Amino acid sequence: MDGYRYFSYLGYKLCLDDNVYEPAEDSELLASILDLEKGESVLDVGSGSGILGIVAHSLGARVISVDINPFASLVTQCSARLNNIDIDVLNCDLTTCLRDVAFDSVIFNPPYLPVSETSSWIGYSWSGGIGGLEQLNRLLLLTRSRKYYFVYSSFTDEEKLFKILEERSLKVDKVKEIVVGFEILKAVKVIDKSYIGRT
Repeated sequence: MDGYRYFSYLGYKLCLDDNVYEPAEDSELLASILDLEKGESVLDVGSGSGILGIVAHSLGARVISVDINPFASLVTQCSARLNNIDIDVLNCDLTTCLRDVAFDSVIFNPPYLPVSETSSWIGYSWSGGIGGLEQLNRLLLLTRSRKYYFVYSSFTDEEKLFKILEERSLKVDKVKEIVVGFEILKAVKVIDKSYIGRT
């Protein structure tokens, strides 16, 4: 685990390096709305430092963490070891490395800014493309889940977001927001009431 910085966040020990998004207000906000039950299957997408997967595990979930950034996957593994927990960590683009894409819950702190900056690995952390919704939209198309937890920003195209949710018959169950500077961050729990479980 050489070459990493170590710090505490939300009561957990985490690893980090300069190529990985450092947990901030959006991570804490999303962690605060997780309603997980013991034994739930959880997919943590865009794992970064691993904090959301670690929180999910602490709530009793069985967690698979994925990140497109190879540095983030290594950092997630490092953070899991620091906290003596068992999380499966995969390095891939969203769910492209998974055969089964059905979960009880999916957690995603997506790149939500309406920019495209993918010339460096860390740029993938905030590059949400047109409307700030490209990666979230892709994930919703690729997965089946009873519950989805994600964050978006006041810079995100909210009208388009709610249209996407409506098209997929996803209902908003919980919203929590905070103001950070000139930006409003919202953490959302949505439910797919038509979901009947893993097949």
